[in-house]
Amino acid sequence: MAEEGQMNFKMLALIIVLVIIITGVASFTFFTYFSVSSDEESKDKIQSVEDIRPTYNAGSYTVNISNNSQISFVRATIVFELENAELAEELDKRSSQIRDRVISTLRAQNEEILEEPGSDTIKGIVKEKINELLISGNITNVWFTELVVQ
Repeated sequence: MAEEGQMNFKMLALIIVLVIIITGVASFTFFTYFSVSSDEESKDKIQSVEDIRPTYNAGSYTVNISNNSQISFVRATIVFELENAELAEELDKRSSQIRDRVISTLRAQNEEILEEPGSDTIKGIVKEKINELLISGNITNVWFTELVVQ
């Protein structure tokens, strides 16, 4: 009987050691696979200088917020990524309309949108409002090179 108990203990110890080894091998394989695939993805994302689209500096804006008690003003410097280089000429001609749209858009926002990490919502709204004006192309991206919310 004592021999049977010792046999069960040895079998249990052997099973535990095998489970630990299998878990270690599976973890190593998992982490190795995902670290290699993320390296390959980052290589794919690297762009050459030819892949970078033209940009347009839309200027700096200091705007009083109209409908918010917590925030009194927003200061932003905005850069647009353009679909094509010819669009910069149209943006120059429409600079007053663009300034008006940006100011109106910023004034109308609430605290949650303006203080959102990454500012994705406000970028999308500005992009949509400016693209409504344009004829010769579209803005593909909006960047805030400065965004101060107080």
